[in-house]
Parts: sequence; C-alpha cells; structure tokens
Amino acid sequence: MAVPKRRHSKSRTRKRRSKYYNELEPPQLMEC
Repeated sequence: MAVPKRRHSKSRTRKRRSKYYNELEPPQLMEC
C-alpha cells in the first residue's frame, strides 16, 4: 500500500492475463 505505483504495475499484468485468470479464479482478480 506504501507503493501505489507497484500496485498499478501488478494490475496491468493481471489485466493482460485477466482472460485466463477470469476462467481460472475470478475471485482472485477482484480481491487484488
């Protein structure tokens, strides 16, 4: 939380694999 910039980077990477993550574990994407 102290580094919001890092969180943004993770969100971007997760969004790119959201297609697979959505089918694998949709709740994990919402929790992040």
